[in-house]
Amino acid sequence: MHPFTPGLFDRLLGVPLRGGSGKPGRMALEDVKDAVARDLEALLNTRAVLPEDLLKDWPECSRSIVSYGMQDFAELSLSSPSDRAYICMCIEKTIATHEPRLRNVKAQLEMRAGAVNRIDFSITGVLVASASQEAVNFDAVLQPSTLSYSISKAGRAAPGA
Repeated sequence: MHPFTPGLFDRLLGVPLRGGSGKPGRMALEDVKDAVARDLEALLNTRAVLPEDLLKDWPECSRSIVSYGMQDFAELSLSSPSDRAYICMCIEKTIATHEPRLRNVKAQLEMRAGAVNRIDFSITGVLVASASQEAVNFDAVLQPSTLSYSISKAGRAAPGA
């Protein structure tokens, strides 16, 4: 296993590491996955201030901090299949734009029996860290009443892993 250098915010915040190599300032792959899960949660819980249409003439801005976060879905119906598909597409696009450590991102709604006041998603992709790549899978939960997301590493292997 190759140790990885923590991201800028992890270093600035002094996030404790499991210690990938015993060397100070290096992190194990599981630490990288934890950091990505935490950063995905922050990304999806941030609301983009400007409407996407406003930035269409400035593609550089639509890939910058100006567009960081998710569009607000308050007007969508979570019982509508087309609205749920749109939310999945927006999650994929937001992650692809603002999380460079993940590639080939897919978000999929998972219908769970007995789930009340929550919508479960599976977010899959390829984690690219230094010279290694690994398929990853994150569980995401959307609380419709607050439009807030919770992200965790999935307990199962990612497809193709």
